[in-house]
Amino acid sequence: MRFFRFFILSTATLLLGLPCQALDSAAWHKNTKDGGRAYENGNFGEAEKLYKAAIEDLKGAPANDIRLAESYNNLAVLYVNRNQLAKAEPLFEKALKIKEAALGGSDKDVIALTSKLCVFYFNNGKKAQAQPLIDKMVNYGERETRQLIEISSAFSKLASYYSNHKQKLENAEIAIKQAEGETMSEAKSQAQETAVMLDSVGDAIKSQGDLVRQAERLYKSSLALRERSLPPQHAALSASLENLGRVYQAQGRTAMAEPLLRKSYEISLTTLGMERRETQKRMEALAQLFTQQGRLSEARALYTSALENKEKFKPSADFLAGYAALLVKEGRYSESLGYYSRAVKMQEALNGPQHASLAALLDAYAYALAKANRQSESNKISLRAKAIRS
Repeated sequence: MRFFRFFILSTATLLLGLPCQALDSAAWHKNTKDGGRAYENGNFGEAEKLYKAAIEDLKGAPANDIRLAESYNNLAVLYVNRNQLAKAEPLFEKALKIKEAALGGSDKDVIALTSKLCVFYFNNGKKAQAQPLIDKMVNYGERETRQLIEISSAFSKLASYYSNHKQKLENAEIAIKQAEGETMSEAKSQAQETAVMLDSVGDAIKSQGDLVRQAERLYKSSLALRERSLPPQHAALSASLENLGRVYQAQGRTAMAEPLLRKSYEISLTTLGMERRETQKRMEALAQLFTQQGRLSEARALYTSALENKEKFKPSADFLAGYAALLVKEGRYSESLGYYSRAVKMQEALNGPQHASLAALLDAYAYALAKANRQSESNKISLRAKAIRS
């Protein structure tokens, strides 16, 4: 549950400039600090006791006291890491409600907690509770994108105006340039943080057929924010291109997916190198797209170039299965079997022999075996796939 470790919030950051009541502040600070130390040391029982004491220290505090949000959040994170999800849920909800009241619904800390609670709901089978938060994240991402465009456009218009009035407005032009530098730096930093939040929700929902359009909108906003806030060859931009491209690919919208996946791979190859797993995954996605489109020679060129680079490239199960699928499309059934077999073994080692992810791979393997006239082996593999699904 490393995802939730980042839920533990900085006391100093939260308290700056925010309304709160004196109460027993010293005891609250001590219990919060000691609870955090116990949590980091893995002493969860002691951490729970201290976090609960911190909540008691705030009895009588205003309903929107931000310290309460921190204490509820800290205890909820602890329960998540102990797999006590039923205890964590109401605490996360209380923390979000307090932060919304204290900071407003569009505050970046509120949006960060919204995205995390949304993922928490979805990962724990509470789709109905997640849905309104998904809608909120979609709308927030699109609003942030428009705002960044508008800010940039406003400064561009001012720059154009001042360039035509240099003699009279020279001092104003200097001040505006300084304001632009400070404003755009902060806006771009916020855009990058927002993109991470949007990705986290998109990643959680993208495989759900009825939510794929919302995942698409989240990824579009994330990509737009990164395109306007990062250098054109940045690795994070490559990730955004891949996310949106894969959504299109899964929907069969291959013409829209191709330029995104191609650019994602090219950026990753340039910035990270072929030895990085991220680059290999992006190459696999592009090769699989070519196979899907029937552009087998282009797919083969990508696969073979990777296989020839033995020093830097270690094929994954997805790569092996993708290459095997290409061989099947080319009618080279017997040659594909070794790659399918290796892919199955790797998946088993990663997830176990009964994992749901194996079923589709076993189906493809069984088909190749049948086409290679090895029907008895094909039947065994098919029965295994059915057993996993049952």
